Amino acid sequence: MTTKNKLDKWVGEWYEWLRKEIGGNITKGIMTEYRDDLLHHLIIDLYKLPDEKVNQMIDDDKLRWYFLRAAGMQLKSSTSSFYRTHRREKMNSRENGLPGSDKNIFDSIYEPYEDDLYKCFQREMNNLHFYPAALMNKYWIEGWTLTQVYKHYSISKSHIINDLNAAMATIRTKCNDC
Repeated sequence: MTTKNKLDKWVGEWYEWLRKEIGGNITKGIMTEYRDDLLHHLIIDLYKLPDEKVNQMIDDDKLRWYFLRAAGMQLKSSTSSFYRTHRREKMNSRENGLPGSDKNIFDSIYEPYEDDLYKCFQREMNNLHFYPAALMNKYWIEGWTLTQVYKHYSISKSHIINDLNAAMATIRTKCNDC
């Protein structure tokens, strides 16, 4: 039996157990959304390992523990291939925060606006990149608190404030003429 066939059989047998363990012990809480991405990323990496190493781990029944340890390290490390592939994009969508913006949360959308200004605001909010638009929608339109937004997106409150203020500054700049 080739190493690839052994690995196919092993993954088939242990896939659900690994999924459950990674979800329950490694990505629990705010990182749960990464469970399946992490699992598939590690399976792909497993197929890239040298045949001798894979055969030895299968024969010694150490592949499960190797897999779980690798999952923990991949998830927590900011230099891991999993971080570079899956998590960095989420983090990079915050690079335009305004310095000191945690001190100046802006007014609510429910303050009285003229019709043209409100229409301009809505149009520009819809033109934002998906991440700031989603934050603005949750915070302004749906009325979520910063804590609720933080728990939903797993982003620190200071970054959320910076991102909301940056989005609002963009909208205000574009709506200056309205």
